[in-house]
Amino acid sequence: MTRLMREHPPIEVETADDGRVVAIRWNGRREPVEVCNRWRVSERWWRDPIERDYMKLVGARWLALVYLDRVSGTWHLERIYD
Repeated sequence: MTRLMREHPPIEVETADDGRVVAIRWNGRREPVEVCNRWRVSERWWRDPIERDYMKLVGARWLALVYLDRVSGTWHLERIYD
């Protein structure tokens, strides 16, 4: 089952010295993660640009789809896979 987050809540992302994502913090919990897939979306939608770096992350408790909004510089949680 998958849970699509309606609001795409902001999350905190921890990176290693080389820039790799190593953990995320959301809803008061820290989850060490590994990146298993990544891609970039760049388009214009209703005149507002969308520039996002997506990553599918695997942790000890779940698999998540997160993205970096390159326009605002913020990280968001889009989906959790059970």
